[in-house]
Amino acid sequence: MPNDPLVPVHTSINIDNRITLPKHFSDLLPWIMGKEVKAWLFLVESGRHRLLSDGEVQNDPQLEPVRLLILQEKFSIATEPSYAEHLRKAAIVARLVPITINLHQGSWRIPFPKEFKTLGPTDCNPNALSILFSPEAYVEIWHTDVLRRAACSPLA
Repeated sequence: MPNDPLVPVHTSINIDNRITLPKHFSDLLPWIMGKEVKAWLFLVESGRHRLLSDGEVQNDPQLEPVRLLILQEKFSIATEPSYAEHLRKAAIVARLVPITINLHQGSWRIPFPKEFKTLGPTDCNPNALSILFSPEAYVEIWHTDVLRRAACSPLA
């Protein structure tokens, strides 16, 4: 059976906190080229991470201000000291992490940020991951236990 990009690939984090992106996945991402690619990992929800290009983050109205804050230490809006964003909205700064994907012996290596291990589900193996395409056509990296629970739950 040929490598099918619609079938999840199960892997684990190596000693360097990296995973390898299978070639049949990277071949479908036109923005992965050269020897080194600046990209982002976005924590969609606990145990589910989305791999994004810099252009995708720049074009997202919710992620672009966070990108600027991270890269340029530039705050988008100054507010009164008594104002505070809702918890979910304020936490977005912890959900977006810049990464550098490197070409190594013909395959792409993705660093898995230690920050995401800390935010991962406590009831799963933090080193067992699965790589898949989401229905929205993004490469996602899931903790395998989270994927197993989601895949085995009723659809309705």
